[in-house]
Amino acid sequence: MYFNELVASYDRERRERDIFHDLMRYRVREVLLVASLYDSFILESDGALSDQIYGEFYKLNLTTAPRVTCAYTEDSAVEMFGTAPYDLAILMAGLDFDGPLALAERLKSVHPETPVLLLAMNNSSLTGLGIECPGTLHNIDRVFVWNGYSKLFVGMIKYVEDLHNVDNDTRVGMVRVVLLIEDSVRYYSRYLPLLYSVVMKQTQQLVEDERVIETYKILRMRGRPKVLLATSYDEAEELFTRYEPNLLTVISDVRYPRGGEVDPEAGFRFLRMSKERKPDLPVLIQSHEIANREVAYALGASFVDKNSQTLGRELAHFFQTQLGFGPFVFRDANGGELARAKSMDEFEELLGTVPPESLLYHADSNHFSTWLMARGEVRFAKLIRNYMPDDFANVQELRDFIIRSLYDLRRGKSRGVIPGLGSHRYDRSLIRLGGGSVGGKGRGLAFIKSLIDNLAFTQGQPNGMEIRLPYTAFIGIDEFESWMDTNGLWNFAWYEADTPTLSRTFLSHPLGAELVGRLRQFLSTTNAPLAVRSSGLFEDMLMVPFSGVYDTYLIPNSHQDREQRLAQLCDAIRLVYASLFSASARAYFNVASYKIEEERMAVVVQEMVGQRHGRWHCPLVAGTAHSYNYYPVSYLKPDDGLCVMAYGLGPYVVEGGESFRFSPRYPKLDIVAPEHRMSGGQRWFYALDMERTEFDLSTGEDATLLRLELSEAEADPSFGLTASTWNMNDQRLEPGISGGGPRIMDFAPILKYDAFPFAQAVDAVLEVCAKSMGIPVEIEYAVSQDGPGGEAVFYLLQIKPLIQNADKVNVEADDVDRSACLVVSDRCMGNGRNASIMDIVYVDPATWDASCTEAMAVEIGEMNTGLAAEGRPYILIGPGRWGTRDRWLGVPVTFAQISGAKAIIEADLEGFRVESSLGSHFFHNVTAMNIGYFSVPFGSKASFVDWEGLAALPAFRRGSYCVQIRTEEPIELLMDGRRGHGAIKKPGARLTGLDKSDNIYCT
Repeated sequence: MYFNELVASYDRERRERDIFHDLMRYRVREVLLVASLYDSFILESDGALSDQIYGEFYKLNLTTAPRVTCAYTEDSAVEMFGTAPYDLAILMAGLDFDGPLALAERLKSVHPETPVLLLAMNNSSLTGLGIECPGTLHNIDRVFVWNGYSKLFVGMIKYVEDLHNVDNDTRVGMVRVVLLIEDSVRYYSRYLPLLYSVVMKQTQQLVEDERVIETYKILRMRGRPKVLLATSYDEAEELFTRYEPNLLTVISDVRYPRGGEVDPEAGFRFLRMSKERKPDLPVLIQSHEIANREVAYALGASFVDKNSQTLGRELAHFFQTQLGFGPFVFRDANGGELARAKSMDEFEELLGTVPPESLLYHADSNHFSTWLMARGEVRFAKLIRNYMPDDFANVQELRDFIIRSLYDLRRGKSRGVIPGLGSHRYDRSLIRLGGGSVGGKGRGLAFIKSLIDNLAFTQGQPNGMEIRLPYTAFIGIDEFESWMDTNGLWNFAWYEADTPTLSRTFLSHPLGAELVGRLRQFLSTTNAPLAVRSSGLFEDMLMVPFSGVYDTYLIPNSHQDREQRLAQLCDAIRLVYASLFSASARAYFNVASYKIEEERMAVVVQEMVGQRHGRWHCPLVAGTAHSYNYYPVSYLKPDDGLCVMAYGLGPYVVEGGESFRFSPRYPKLDIVAPEHRMSGGQRWFYALDMERTEFDLSTGEDATLLRLELSEAEADPSFGLTASTWNMNDQRLEPGISGGGPRIMDFAPILKYDAFPFAQAVDAVLEVCAKSMGIPVEIEYAVSQDGPGGEAVFYLLQIKPLIQNADKVNVEADDVDRSACLVVSDRCMGNGRNASIMDIVYVDPATWDASCTEAMAVEIGEMNTGLAAEGRPYILIGPGRWGTRDRWLGVPVTFAQISGAKAIIEADLEGFRVESSLGSHFFHNVTAMNIGYFSVPFGSKASFVDWEGLAALPAFRRGSYCVQIRTEEPIELLMDGRRGHGAIKKPGARLTGLDKSDNIYCT
């Protein structure tokens, strides 16, 4: 349901955006200029003609300048015109008038649809043409006079383009039309280029004020007003009628032909007619007769002197004040200025504060719609124009209607766009603090914003849960590269292996002054605690996601001194930069076959989700969710998904803490037996220390974190929504914490008794994200009760792909010859076959001690280093979770400590049973890089580890807790990704039933 709605929304949005692609389809790209050698020399005496045209196009920021080709004789012109695709022909007329007219007839006979313009060299040449004689110039589309005015060529070219494009552009894009009425060739030859210059520059200014991507700004220029020229009353009336709904203004002379005769009052007659048909249409009368000024004013028009030395400035003033191209000036009923809005943001802000009388004054006069029209918001302007103050019960209702409509307009335009700093007053979702790519994590967040903008997730759900993106700021990779360049850090960072030295060096170099200024401005918009996250170019990529490889820092943002808060934020950013070059990141790059010098780091600064409870701050719920469940139980199917959740901050889940799991499609089904939760559920949580205002982030990511017992969570009034209580008397679980007894984190009030529709929200988001990306996905989320009236809000924090491999290898765990295997699992991830491994590293169950897992991690790291130096991959086997931050749940290795492993096995022992790593960053990276993953639950009928068989193999190296085995024959590794089954054969043994089509697994 949601995906279909999303597709429809994207299609609508794309059609709206693509409208600008459909505008100005006709462009003049090739111009044939026919002139004598002398005239051509005169034209180019101040520089090459093409250079002049390119120069004028450049001044106006126009993107496509035409090429001009010269012909010096009539015959060569006709030949060139017939063999090359010219869009426009310009014929120069000096003292020879008959030649160009005859040539025009010949050219029209070859390509009658191609415009032919006649360009007189000067006023004397123009007089000799006799254009007042009817029919004399029937093969000429328009006459101009040069008079040494180089800007005229731009005016001529744009005039031809507008004439061709106006019908399409007004129909498709509702583009506005400026109607110029002037019969004097001399005047319109000067006036038309000037008018185009004003239109272009005014439109550019409006577009530049918008916070949109540069390519979209260029496209928006295609929606500039079109300029049409009429030289008589009758021609003007025809154009007025045809484009009346799109008219922006009429600029008219006073004396010109009407009905075949010159009418000295034609301009005023046209003015009266236009005011009758469109009373609010701005009209400018331009005349060299100053006496016409008062008549124009009396008829409600503006006036400009044709001969004014400041004609361009006066024309620009008219566009700004009368056509809405300037700031919107809020006035009282007497015309006195109250305030002015230079942008749409300021306009919306002032709408909420101006007095009712001013609002009524502008609404009655349609000033709002005029101003919006000039900004290209034609549909919205027409909507506003359709409503008058009498249509509303009171002024406040009118005010609310306009503000709400502006909000909807802005939200629609912001889809898929990351605005710069400054729009935070209205859109607290995504802003940009630095240029360049926003990295992999940033791309995912931008996609999340697009999903939220385009979908009403709660539609059809009376009590639907609101889905949001936290207020997020991006610092693009340009800032990282500039900072590294400025401080000369590249060579140092690439070759310095000591992480503390890296951190100290990076912290000793200040960030750029401009970025610091933007960070200071950003901090003025939020007092919430902040998460400063990495967003490398390679992060969350499809095949190698780099999850958790770089650092994230959480800062309380609570210091009383704002400059100290800024310094802490700057420290966090520089340490994120440093994490790109850490030892663990280098190890990951080596395994992933990427080069660290190709990576670049963007940064994501995000408001932390949650609420403060005394000293600490955390969300009500946080965790991860997968659209594909690799280990479904009962009647669940893989596509039903899996959600992992815990109370407190999300690092508890992604670092492998004991969390609650459920299917978002069947939230009432217990995946884990209730009796197991009595001994294996969440016992502590992470929270942010809000009172620790002085801290050293270089000591690690947990410098600002508190690890608290669950009993302290009862200070949170909402904690009862997450837990149940074991009734000792009745020997049963009761939802909530009202009674006495052990607390069990099963989230029953939410999942089974629908305190809020959390499971439905997760299911909807997973469905849309998976279908949108075309592959299974993982999301990170948090929930906080900070919606209207304290309602729970679902915050999407991250989205990334889950990796699947479709190579064909057949393993059926129940049918494998168990006597030939060291490990068999019916809960295996990965796919393929590897028959080249000859080393195993395993934790000896005989010496297993859960209190010594940190020492085990050191031993494994040392063995990994030796094996990596020899280039020998290995299989890693041990109890509990690999890579967990909770040392009581398994061995807390880092990725760098097991980087040479090609398969890892998590095996339960009789007295040590832990759920698998599914949902952690460590697990995500292992599976994404096609490192095999085997889970062996205790007591499973199909899965086992032959500990005795391992012990019987000769030890190559033995530590206090771990053993390294080196075999003389290969150990065959097989993983069936479709079934989720895998087997590891004893040295020299082979499985039967594998044909030659099976793929060899190697990384």
